[in-house]
Amino acid sequence: MLFNVIWDIIIFIITLSTLIMVHEFGHFYVARYFNVYVECFSIGFGKRILQYRNKYGTNFVIRLIPLGGYIKMPNNHHITTNQIKYINKYKLLYFNNLIFLKKILIILSGPISNLIFAVIIYWTIFFIGFPINKPIINEIYYSSLADISGLAPNTIIKEVNGIKTPDWDTINTILIQNLNSNIIDIGVSNINSNILLKKKIITKKNFIKNNKDNLILSLGILPKGFTINPIIIKIIHDSPAEKAKFNIGDKILKIQGNNFTNWYNFQKIIASNINKTISITIERNKKNINIVFLNKEYLNNKKNGFIGLIPKIVHIKDNTPIVTYKYNIFESFIKAINKTYILIKLMFIIIINLFHGNINFHTINGPISIARNAGILSRDNFLYYFIFLALISINLGIINLLPIPVLDGGQISFLLYTKITGHKLSEKIQELIYNISLIFLFLIMGIALINDFLQL
Repeated sequence: MLFNVIWDIIIFIITLSTLIMVHEFGHFYVARYFNVYVECFSIGFGKRILQYRNKYGTNFVIRLIPLGGYIKMPNNHHITTNQIKYINKYKLLYFNNLIFLKKILIILSGPISNLIFAVIIYWTIFFIGFPINKPIINEIYYSSLADISGLAPNTIIKEVNGIKTPDWDTINTILIQNLNSNIIDIGVSNINSNILLKKKIITKKNFIKNNKDNLILSLGILPKGFTINPIIIKIIHDSPAEKAKFNIGDKILKIQGNNFTNWYNFQKIIASNINKTISITIERNKKNINIVFLNKEYLNNKKNGFIGLIPKIVHIKDNTPIVTYKYNIFESFIKAINKTYILIKLMFIIIINLFHGNINFHTINGPISIARNAGILSRDNFLYYFIFLALISINLGIINLLPIPVLDGGQISFLLYTKITGHKLSEKIQELIYNISLIFLFLIMGIALINDFLQL
């Protein structure tokens, strides 16, 4: 356990430092291409650990806290005598004296570097080949959207909305693109059959809110390789389960005197016994306890069999069919470009839906989740870790384009304002905007950290 925590922290530092270095190098490279004087290239914040000054006077610094980075390009009003000797010797330019287009390119180069980095990762992965699990359904939640549509366990999803789906990642991608659709067409077949059966899922408004982690689970589908362990990991406040004195950690053994078989039948029995007495036998502290309660109607549980119990979903290593995708160097490059483009598009869709209220803010994850996921994936298979690294790099690139003053997008907004109006915002107004944007970012970071701790 301790080793895993230490490993997660190390991988997190490597992940974050790599992405920050890629981002800041983009700014630095284009700035130097335009012969701009760069005073400092810093990775991290706080106390300096290592530093090196090159012949152009740029001080490369690694600092103690690896939670950010920056490059500093002073203007001609904030320059020291020592810096002037480098500027004069190599005829370096000041950022504030550049033409509009060059300023924009320097600012854009950071996010673009993150996107190029993602393309390189995917290019490499597609070329060397990577294993994926076929999208086989293991379980279906009772009265879920998938259940109502007629989807069944031990079938494989072949296509969604007419698009072939070789893996779960493709399915999730298509679902995100169709968040606001009322109908999702799904083609399935039995595992050993090529006969395609067409199913229609009639989605409900904001169906994603049913599960904050995964759209596939929101539909009520549990993929092959995962199973429901009848151990309770969460109890909804003021639910029948809480009132009946269920505890986190209880293991369900029987319902109505019958042995627990699967979560589908468990929900079905509850839904079939509304306003009747329910008897559930659980194991608690190595003792069997019988809990009897009146199954009053709650959150439409007449249809969905929900009484406020959230079971544990576990990842199991089984004989799920694995397919390895491998392409030549040219095909890999095209695939990498296409994959990155799709993920960029999805990122914008997610941001739009987030602010429209279609995606809950509880879906925002912070550094603890990133560290845990990076650590797990690197222990499991480094290929999956690099895919995760590419995804985070894309997220970092797109988020930095948002028109928030402390981000690259905010700097571009200021430049556009100056270009359009012909004058700069006063320093007082700029400072006010910066402070408001910092409060907004700290609020988002606070939400992300709370979500992280709730998931521990």
